[in-house]
Amino acid sequence: MRIYLFFTLIVFSFLTTTCAETEKIETQTEILWDTYGVPHIYGDNEPAIYKALGWAQMHNHADLILRLYGESRGRSAEYWGTKLEQDKILHLLNFPELGKTEYEQLDGNLKNIRDAFVSGMNAYADAHPDRIADELKVVLPVMPQDVSAHMLRVLYYDFLIQLQGELGKSQTWKAGSNAWAIGPKLTTSGNTFLLANPHTPWLEEFASVRFFEAHLNQGDDMPYGVTLIGSPILGIAFNNSLGWTHTVNTIDNVDLYELEVKDGKYMLDGTPNDFETSEITIKSRIEDGEFKEEKIERKLSKHGVIISETEDRVLALRFPYMKDPPQMIQQWYDMGKATNFDEFEMALQQNAIPLYNVLYADKDKNIFYSYAGNVPDKKGKWEDWVNVVPGDKSDMIWDNYHSYEDLPRLKNPESGWLQNANDPPYYVTYPQEIKASDYDEDIAPNGLSFRPQQSIHLLQDAKDLTLEKFVELKHSTASRMFFRIKDDFEGLKGMTEDSETLEALNVLTAWDGNFDADSKQAAFFASFMMSPKNRNGEFFETEWSPEKPLSTPDGIKNPEAELTVLKEFARAFKEQMGALEVPYGELFKIKIGEHEIPANGGFGPLGVFRTLNFQQGEDGLFYGFMGDGYVCATEFGEKPTAKVILSYGNASQKGSKHIGDQLELYAKKEMRDALLTRQQVEANLEKREEID
Repeated sequence: MRIYLFFTLIVFSFLTTTCAETEKIETQTEILWDTYGVPHIYGDNEPAIYKALGWAQMHNHADLILRLYGESRGRSAEYWGTKLEQDKILHLLNFPELGKTEYEQLDGNLKNIRDAFVSGMNAYADAHPDRIADELKVVLPVMPQDVSAHMLRVLYYDFLIQLQGELGKSQTWKAGSNAWAIGPKLTTSGNTFLLANPHTPWLEEFASVRFFEAHLNQGDDMPYGVTLIGSPILGIAFNNSLGWTHTVNTIDNVDLYELEVKDGKYMLDGTPNDFETSEITIKSRIEDGEFKEEKIERKLSKHGVIISETEDRVLALRFPYMKDPPQMIQQWYDMGKATNFDEFEMALQQNAIPLYNVLYADKDKNIFYSYAGNVPDKKGKWEDWVNVVPGDKSDMIWDNYHSYEDLPRLKNPESGWLQNANDPPYYVTYPQEIKASDYDEDIAPNGLSFRPQQSIHLLQDAKDLTLEKFVELKHSTASRMFFRIKDDFEGLKGMTEDSETLEALNVLTAWDGNFDADSKQAAFFASFMMSPKNRNGEFFETEWSPEKPLSTPDGIKNPEAELTVLKEFARAFKEQMGALEVPYGELFKIKIGEHEIPANGGFGPLGVFRTLNFQQGEDGLFYGFMGDGYVCATEFGEKPTAKVILSYGNASQKGSKHIGDQLELYAKKEMRDALLTRQQVEANLEKREEID
């Protein structure tokens, strides 16, 4: 089904140590915590490093990790009396059991890494029980299969199933991301640049898709980047040779089938078939501290797991590799170990990660894009599968997947740049080098919303880029939608003499189009264009066209009606705010922990590359809850250099000073220097820990 996501950035950094430092590293594993709460881990073998990574994640996120692992066991209701419906669906999807199966299939190095990571988490819990909330200790000890169940829950349930809307739940967020890869002809140094810019939610309620930043050092093998909290492997990272990031792609690999039921059997090809059934017991904690048990039936058809049923109809949910998911952590591990493009592409060919675009750059002057993931080989077009599909014919049940070679990819385009902002693969560079007509129609849709149009616009004129100019370009707060329709607002002035309407039009046309905190027109434009009457798909006269991908949609479909809507909206806005011209940062804010700042950046649908989405608070103001979370801009010279920020901070544990401590940088559109040498880390040291 349709998926718009966005996700995400992986960066690796390799570091060279002196002989004295190497001797020190060989005798102990150290965590050097920098002043932003980022652990720089030094050890002489991988199990020791990953044990320290488990310790470090618990240090910054212990309560959160235990809650997430308890949820991924499908035992929230049993442990805390919460999320019973989520427990049920996770068990119906079989993720807790698949987590055990996935772990049992591990062997060799990856199993050692997993075991070491978990031992580090348990060691931290044993050493610091006073730092863990009492109600969360029921999850201890953490088990290795918890990691697998958690990753299945995040990648399949949170990213694939929920975001594709298959469970019929209204979503309060849509994952997204920006990514750029810049070739040597556009940079002053002749090096390649990579921008990682995933847009996942910042808030506790969406914590399963938040990031943890870390730096792992073993000799010359020193990846730097982020991992999903609770995962042992960096998922967006760079090393001494190369780096990659992810964005959520327009993949459709989760589908709902409607089946006819007669006498308790489902009909397929005109023949009745028995469901495969099993029974699951769910425990729930009740108010007096006792438990009640509920038995639920898990039913499977050949299509998938039954998630809804009436007497004569059922809905079956199908997702990739339902009974035996591939080793996605193995693929990320191999991507991080690669030292050149060929090795990196070999890792991609595993196709074990169920979704995501990949954008890549390396020190050998290569840039690369891949539309990756488990893409089913289906009948018909991508659009045919957007809604519930009939399940009466067996040839509609997909079993095969497009190979890596089937899927769009592009290396070193003539333009010198690659981009993706959750758009289909056909506009990864412009003029186009990937054509929709060259690929099966079931792989991806065709379209280009305002945010990727703005991404392309920013890169088309880019030249003589330094890393500093690259970062400045990324921080553009301009709205591509506004520049598209500003002339239409000007035209509306000639169609009315109403003073209230003219005042509103004058405010809109006076704006410079940038969502900066001190802009006095941006708040009105954002509020007006994101209002329900303008978000119903009927605003534009000319819809998007592949013949004019960068200049459509355009025009106002019904100018007279829009004037009426504008007058009504302006009157209500003025009544609430006291004026139409209100500094953007007074109405739109970012608040994390004890930190609060006026916002800059804006809604992605308005064509803002510096993406920030908002929820309205009880005080009537709007607070950012997702957008530019982790950002990393890397230059690949002989050694990499990078600028980074994790806007919501690298910790969530109660009492940590690193909750929201990077918001001041965000407010100033600034980023931190990534500390890639031991000397740099020592100069910015907050604390040193030694791990046995």
